[in-house]
Amino acid sequence: MTGQSGNPKNILVVRLGAMGDIVHVIPAVMNLRTAFPSAYISWLVEDKLKDLVEGLPCIDEVIVFPRRQLQTYLKYPQKYFKIISEIRTFLKKLRNKNYDIALDFHGNFKSGLLTYLSKAKTRIGFSKGYCKEFNFIFTNLQITPQQKKMHRIDKYLNLLHGLGIESKYQKPVFPIPDTDRLYIDDFIQQNHLNKKPMAIIHPGTSLFGKYKRWPPKNYANLADRLTQELGYSVVFTWGALEYKIAKEITSLMQYQATIACKTSSVKQLIALLQRAHVFIGGDTGPTHIASCIGIPTVAIFGPKDPVIYTPYGENAIIVRKDISCSPCEKRTCDHVTCINSITPDDVLDAISKLKLKRSLTF
Repeated sequence: MTGQSGNPKNILVVRLGAMGDIVHVIPAVMNLRTAFPSAYISWLVEDKLKDLVEGLPCIDEVIVFPRRQLQTYLKYPQKYFKIISEIRTFLKKLRNKNYDIALDFHGNFKSGLLTYLSKAKTRIGFSKGYCKEFNFIFTNLQITPQQKKMHRIDKYLNLLHGLGIESKYQKPVFPIPDTDRLYIDDFIQQNHLNKKPMAIIHPGTSLFGKYKRWPPKNYANLADRLTQELGYSVVFTWGALEYKIAKEITSLMQYQATIACKTSSVKQLIALLQRAHVFIGGDTGPTHIASCIGIPTVAIFGPKDPVIYTPYGENAIIVRKDISCSPCEKRTCDHVTCINSITPDDVLDAISKLKLKRSLTF
């Protein structure tokens, strides 16, 4: 660019974290690439999830905010000078591109500050009431979404209106390195999982999302019935600090299930999800990935609003109970009736409805 938003040369996308939200931003970035095919598009993301956006065809560069590294340094006062050095190095890289446009999809104080520090000429974000923590003070072009309550994907697509882009949903594409695909192929073969249809269950959530977890005994009952009644091979996937959850569930089962191999990158997880005939999980990142890549998906929903957070696409269905206090945005609850009242029968019924809806034979 040369400074005109109609022909930008360098564009910065800001979505720092949360696996599901990063997946939901990708369709907007794909539209951005379609609108500006010759622009150089960078994505600013935290170190923990950099591999989720690395290699995406719609971007040219990943800029990593070293959150994990900085948190480690903060534990040791003797490394405070190292923190200053790391921040300087990061800011230098962030500012080197002389961004014409920065789009803050994250919408909190930290993302707003980083967007501002990028020195982008046009800084686009959500208007007051549609972002958090006074994020709007850091942007110079605020966009008000068409509705107060809408799906996250649609909200993120709305942000492109600031550039005059009439956007539409595009299915995310995740290039998988051959080494990751071979790693998953070996796991499938060694555990003889290619002889029956595979049901993948992801029972965990982030530490902040414990209130969204379905009880282990329910997952065990569901897995037994998937094995006995529907003839699936059941595989439990797990992330950081979630292996014990999978272990507990399999210990409660009467039939055999397989705990997935360690997936050291999100790309390995996606390679495994692509082998599933059906995916079952809570309101968490892997559920949104499974849905977005076209895997028949059943999402077990507790307190969150399905209008905003439901898995996107015709291949997904949610299971939830419509109780008086749901949806809510609380992070703690004394009873979590919304999710504890969901039964394995409810989930099995959802799988049957999904088969009928999609005319699938899985």
